[in-house]
Amino acid sequence: MTGASQDHRHDEQQVVEAVAELREDGTSRESVTRWCAARGIDVLPMAAGVLLTGSARRFSEAFGSCVGNRARAVALPVPDELRDLVRSVTVLPIPGLHSNTPGRPDPRVDESPETT
Repeated sequence: MTGASQDHRHDEQQVVEAVAELREDGTSRESVTRWCAARGIDVLPMAAGVLLTGSARRFSEAFGSCVGNRARAVALPVPDELRDLVRSVTVLPIPGLHSNTPGRPDPRVDESPETT
């Protein structure tokens, strides 16, 4: 098996979770759900947005950006079709054992301000 086909299979098996912060609650959620479903990404409602889940390949195709190694939270570009509905899309880091020690910040989360 070639390296390229192994990478493709890995991207198909790797499950990615991301949070999409919505601009408005009502119709935004339904529109985002339809857009994601058409691209093979599942959507679960949350209090302040939606949880997106799918393969790394589906995320790369839908958002035009690689999710990377996921050691830290990663902001994805919001596609033009969703710009009026979604404030941000953040891929969650892969959870690790003992990563959340009380009183200590999680080193996997990049809290530096976004530059635009």
